[in-house]
Parts: sequence; C-alpha cells; structure tokens
Amino acid sequence: MDEGLSVRDLTFRYGDVHIADDESFDVPRGGTLVVTGGNGVGKSTLLYLCAGLVAPHSGVVTLNGHVPVVDRPSHLVRKGVRIGFLFQQGGLVSNLNVLANVKLGLRYHADLFNLTDKAIDERAKEALDRVRIADSELYAMPAHLSFGTRKRAALARAIALQPNFVFLDDPDAGLDTMTAKIVGDILFGLRDDPEVTSVVCTNHRALIEAIGCSTKELCAGSLLAQTYRRVE
Repeated sequence: MDEGLSVRDLTFRYGDVHIADDESFDVPRGGTLVVTGGNGVGKSTLLYLCAGLVAPHSGVVTLNGHVPVVDRPSHLVRKGVRIGFLFQQGGLVSNLNVLANVKLGLRYHADLFNLTDKAIDERAKEALDRVRIADSELYAMPAHLSFGTRKRAALARAIALQPNFVFLDDPDAGLDTMTAKIVGDILFGLRDDPEVTSVVCTNHRALIEAIGCSTKELCAGSLLAQTYRRVE
C-alpha cells in the first residue's frame, strides 16, 4: 500500500515481552486506527513504531510508501510526510515556554517549508488558538501550567506542522470535561480529514465510541489491531 500507514512483518520486544511478533496491518490514507489494551501491553510502543520514533527489530513500516529513518527526522518531511505526535504526558520541553515549544518543529523544518520567523510565529499562535490557549499563557513555562493546559499545548505542537499523519497517545486521559471536549473536537476534525491518517491509543470507551471506529485490542504478546474508516 503506497498511501497511508503500512506495517509489514513487524517484530519488536522488550526482553521476553513481545509487543509485536511478525505482524502486518494497514491504515489507508484518511483512515483511523484505534488501539486499546491493558497497561503495559505496548500501546505507546506500537505508536512509536508506527511513527518511526523507534526502529523495529525486524519488519518494515512505511508512511505513504516511505520508510522512516529514526536518526534522520527530516527524511520523511522531504518526501512530503508530515507527522504530528501527541505524547501521553504531553512531552513539552521543560525549559521552553509554551509558544517556544509549539515553534520547535516549525523552526526545525523552516528551510523545507520556506517559513520566515513571522510565519512560524503566526502558525504557532494559530495552533495554540485552536486549542484555546490564552495569550496570557503563551510565555508561561510548562511547570507553571495545569496538566490539561500542557496537554493542549502539546496538541498544538502536534498540529502546527499541518500533519498528514497524526499519532495520539491517550489524548483525553486525565482531562477535565471542558479540556477533553477541546481535544476531542480537534481529534474528530483530524479523523474526518481525508488527507490525514490517524492512529489513536486509548482505553476510554466514550472516546472510542465518539471516534466511531470499531476496535481490536492489543494484548500482551499478540498484536490484534485493525483499521476502519469512519462510516458516515
């Protein structure tokens, strides 16, 4: 499969724990994969493998037909693959303020996107506005923010590159109702975008039902995941 996410003969393990054992599956372009499972079975690791943040022991992962190279983050961008990744705990850089965190990816790839400093600033602020981060919080350090605000800022960083692949790890875990709705609205917009391929790890039944995709469960030692397009 040239378009979307393709996983072929994937094997990865931590010691004797097999996260994936010769597994293959596809997420077509514009499709959504939801992965559920108990704590410690490897949901986050699967997400890292699919996004190219971790290399498999064997097998191949391709994004729009291109193989990620772990130590060459610009490789996929040069091929037209733009990845947005939301870590479970947000993953903001602790010594950078909110705005600087969101600018990170834009600055790193500024030459490829032909972005000026002004354009970087505008795109970062636009992403932050989408997740309802107030102007008064733009220059705050992560340690001074609530968990929900940090999660929204991390989501803004993930969408600032206008990704065509998004990987979301427990996107609404630990959030209050208002913040979860903001995050959910962004997630549903990405899900409904025919150009965006999504992988979401969550055990939150309400979110799974809201996403509108059937799911399979990731079990210890056996990867059981299937992709479904949303049925309108």
